[in-house]
Amino acid sequence: MDEQTKQRLRHIRDATEVNTRHQQCVTRNSVERHERARVQIKSEVMENRQIDYKSHMKWLKN
Repeated sequence: MDEQTKQRLRHIRDATEVNTRHQQCVTRNSVERHERARVQIKSEVMENRQIDYKSHMKWLKN
């Protein structure tokens, strides 16, 4: 292989690693964001003392 091909392959490899790390970071942030939103929703629903949501929403017990 000549030097240009080696350099091109090196750049492709590095870009692939960066893209993979970025995708993992985005996925992790999305999961964390959804979990925070779920906790926020649960706390807002439980804060409302007018209606007993527990009997209607089984997922609040978790």
